[in-house]
Amino acid sequence: MKIDFVKLYFMIISSITFGYVIAGIFTQTKFINWLGVKTVKLSRFGIHPLLSHLPILYLVSPRAAHIHASKLLKEKKIKPIDLYLTIAATNFPMRITFLYRYYFPVLIPLIGVLAIYYGMLRLLFDFIVFIAVMIIGKKLYRNLRKEKITPEKVNVELTFNTIKTGFIIGIKESVKFILKFTPLFTLVIYLIIHGIMDKMLLIMNPVLNWIGLDNLCATYVATAAISPPVAYGLIKVMIAKHYPITKILGAMFLGNACFTFLRAWWAYVLPYYLGLYPLKVVAVLISIQSFMPATYNMIMGIMLSRMG
Repeated sequence: MKIDFVKLYFMIISSITFGYVIAGIFTQTKFINWLGVKTVKLSRFGIHPLLSHLPILYLVSPRAAHIHASKLLKEKKIKPIDLYLTIAATNFPMRITFLYRYYFPVLIPLIGVLAIYYGMLRLLFDFIVFIAVMIIGKKLYRNLRKEKITPEKVNVELTFNTIKTGFIIGIKESVKFILKFTPLFTLVIYLIIHGIMDKMLLIMNPVLNWIGLDNLCATYVATAAISPPVAYGLIKVMIAKHYPITKILGAMFLGNACFTFLRAWWAYVLPYYLGLYPLKVVAVLISIQSFMPATYNMIMGIMLSRMG
């Protein structure tokens, strides 16, 4: 099957643009804030009373939440384990918010129901961790007095102005995406057309064959390790070639795992912690926020790929 890369390019940016517009409208109408306040209440189960308002603060500003937690840690009002449990519990409502704010609006127009399958399987990990935190926290804090926190009430504002503002913000975000996406997409297509990607993948053939990845899936994983948005277009190609759903999902999980291990943990997660916590605490937080989920993604990716 010959791939029309020009058609693929415009299909990707049109779908992504539509998604950014929807995400912008969701944000400006405060639908996401409303959803966040509803779901963030869950995370207060099983965490230290002094940190019971941290999930709400984290929803607004992760950096501010960590500054506050760091202060409590330095004052010895909480222990590192209290912080670890709180951050782990917060990931579940934050993941739900992320799915509705960015992931589903952007990817459902592009790859359809696969985005929902992937999002739900990814959410499963955070849910399991959340249940574990509830069980551990219930035992640790059963004798501590709970601090009652009433989150600010948020109402959805569905007006012409909020929709207009959300639309404009979505277009601006889309333009920023296109400016970053285009050169990377061009590079990947150049590597594919000139056979360079195939030569690179040939070295990894033993591992790829064991996992169950063919060249297209392997190309997706390699591309996602550099830039996940650029790789999304290859999912569309796999769908057009009637790849099994498990095979596509496996590639998506493996790509996400590689991106986290190679880049995301130090580029997007580490800056929140540097200068706020001792290095030992930073290492554990990085493990909770990046390495544990990436390991889950890697295991899921291998399992699904071999099933396909």
